[in-house]
Amino acid sequence: MRVGIVGAGLSGLTLAWLLDGSCETVVLESRDRVGGTMRSVRVRADGGEATLDLGAQDISPDLFPTHRRLLELLGYGDEQFVDLPASLTVLKAGQREPLLVSPHTPEPSWPRDERLGPAWRAIETFLERATEWDRQDVGWERPLADLVEPLPVSQEIKRDVLYARPAFLFCCGLEQAMTLSARAAVAFYVSASGEPRWQQLLPGLESTAWALAANAPNARIRTAAGVRQVRRVDGRYELLDTAGERHVVDELVLAVPPWEAARLLGPLAGTREARDVLARFEPVDTTYALHLDPAYLPENRAHWSTSTFHVHDDWSESTDWFGPSRGVEVFKSQLTHRDRLPDQVVLREDYRHLLITPAAVRAQRRLDALQGRGGLHLAGQYTTWVSSQESAVRSAVAVARRLAPRSARLAALLST
Repeated sequence: MRVGIVGAGLSGLTLAWLLDGSCETVVLESRDRVGGTMRSVRVRADGGEATLDLGAQDISPDLFPTHRRLLELLGYGDEQFVDLPASLTVLKAGQREPLLVSPHTPEPSWPRDERLGPAWRAIETFLERATEWDRQDVGWERPLADLVEPLPVSQEIKRDVLYARPAFLFCCGLEQAMTLSARAAVAFYVSASGEPRWQQLLPGLESTAWALAANAPNARIRTAAGVRQVRRVDGRYELLDTAGERHVVDELVLAVPPWEAARLLGPLAGTREARDVLARFEPVDTTYALHLDPAYLPENRAHWSTSTFHVHDDWSESTDWFGPSRGVEVFKSQLTHRDRLPDQVVLREDYRHLLITPAAVRAQRRLDALQGRGGLHLAGQYTTWVSSQESAVRSAVAVARRLAPRSARLAALLST
């Protein structure tokens, strides 16, 4: 069986790795490198050097068990992970003092001036209620407003803290945050086993793309080869790439964002239902930058946290400080709606994220029913659970189960 995979991000490369030795595979990637949105860069700053991720950076062994197992099979050892300290500062435009400066775990090595009060109590109340919803398995189609609005918390704190936190996580406005799937909005904060642990990969997450490609020697991986056209020819798929080469495959896997998958399916007869479902996933654009100046942190260093979000207008935008976790004075910020930019930018990139709304949850379920029809498969982090490394790997597993259920690598990945 010959399988064509469009997209060399985490989903596409994981699938190529899973199928290696079971199917003949060609992977087509429009970018000039593998890894999709994973982007790691070596940064030198006060404190030393570190490899940092511009896009997604935090991974959880508790919430991302399939992803963690994949990393183990690729040879990553415990020494290549660093546990993340955690603290939170909330700033609001027009106010000199922070709304919140949370405790720092573990005990900080620098003087810290905590500011708790109503905002901290509101977060505790919110997480208690979110944990109840998780335990009761409340439906994922309930909006976040259903979780937040009944809480005995002022409307100001609901807006500036409880909605602002998922707003920066999903890169959306505060009003949009109310419409997110409540279970999706809190998925990274609650776990059946207690508060989830978070880590970072010292070589950077982009290194996993190169490891997957290197460990799939039988796959033909072509970069700078986007797909220009997809046709059905005698029951098979013919892919014309941007380099002018044609590839004929038996099974087609679109491991690309939903809007790109819909574009590729446009000319194909019989794909109207799939395209309608893909249109239900709502994108939002954002810009991230790594920078060396603490542009968006409080003047008082005693108010600094590993994570800070700044509420302004209808937006909430974050800054991560890598000092406590990686020992370097480097910061990563969302820039999309800022009124000024950092002075010392190392790297800046534009990204497109997905809003996990009740409509998106329903679309995920509809996609499940369409998978594999006519040899067409859709993979990517948008297809299952909450957009993350775990959902990307799970989506590849789902396709591998259909195409190569006896794959030794699939069995190894799913073993405990």
